[in-house]
Amino acid sequence: MICRRRRNGPALQRATPFIMLTVLLILRGGALDSAADSVSLTVPAAVGFAVTNVGVSTAGSPATTPVTFSSLNVSGSRVLRISVKAESNFVPPGGQAIPASKVSWTTSSAINGTGSAGVLSTSAYGQLYQSTNGKKAGGVSVSWTLAAPGTPVRAGVHALTIRWKFEAIGP
Repeated sequence: MICRRRRNGPALQRATPFIMLTVLLILRGGALDSAADSVSLTVPAAVGFAVTNVGVSTAGSPATTPVTFSSLNVSGSRVLRISVKAESNFVPPGGQAIPASKVSWTTSSAINGTGSAGVLSTSAYGQLYQSTNGKKAGGVSVSWTLAAPGTPVRAGVHALTIRWKFEAIGP
């Protein structure tokens, strides 16, 4: 009888032609500037990027995330502005961090306002949406993209926290 023993050495490494990198984007909410202003908001809880090739861009999952508002109550002719900012670069499981500026967004299907495309920053908020004067409800669909992270990147979950900013501003 012949016994064969399986070995997980170099053959296994050659059999794995790609690195699986999963990135989690965690989003946090803020509040309106004034206690007299109020609004109900819906923002995505998380967006993921399943990176299978560090040399190409990866679309976020889900493909689009809704950002909506209702029951907007602001004084005067002010409107709602929604902006985002990264708290820091991605937190890797080890090794080099992916810069937050590798994440960008595009908007579509804006309702009662205007969506704006942008790139995440750790130093400044980027406007994502601004409502139209006098509108009490609206929103926009957002698509997130992670630009090619390049090498060296360690496989595993890389977390990024986003701060949402909701403002009642004069148009």
